[in-house]
Amino acid sequence: MSAKKQTTALLQQLYDDYRLKLFNFCLARLSSERESADDCVQEAFLVLSSKLNDGEKIENPRAFLYRTAENFVRRRQEEMSKDTKRLVPLENATEAAASDEIYNETLDSIDFDALAERLIEALNEDEKLLYNLRYIKNTRVDEIAKILNISRPAVSMRLVRLKNKITDMVTRLDFEKGG
Repeated sequence: MSAKKQTTALLQQLYDDYRLKLFNFCLARLSSERESADDCVQEAFLVLSSKLNDGEKIENPRAFLYRTAENFVRRRQEEMSKDTKRLVPLENATEAAASDEIYNETLDSIDFDALAERLIEALNEDEKLLYNLRYIKNTRVDEIAKILNISRPAVSMRLVRLKNKITDMVTRLDFEKGG
């Protein structure tokens, strides 16, 4: 068996063995934020995959996954802590309320359906298919892997990349074709 096939088989086995355990590990540390826990798990597997594909030997993949996931959990906790620190002091509440009204008026004027259509149109055909399967039809990762004839870790990697691309596009409001 080639080295690439061995790496893919190892990743698949590790994913099967530890995905759920790692998810629960992250979920317990992230105040039951399921999406953040899922992101931590996907990121941990992406790092492991990258290292293995680069030819690095990981002596204890289980420990590596948990340590990597813990690092992502810490980063997420720091982000959440920073978000909490951004709360407006009571003495500035009136000013904040006024700006909230302007913000809400701005939100009311945005056609989110049109934005979503433009965003999806900016994706390539493979990304549109993946988006449709996962987020429109709520297809499970293992089912997507069968449909696309790729491994579950590969589907997870593509989902992370898709999330990152969409987040970047929304942040930049960059909806040109191929964005």
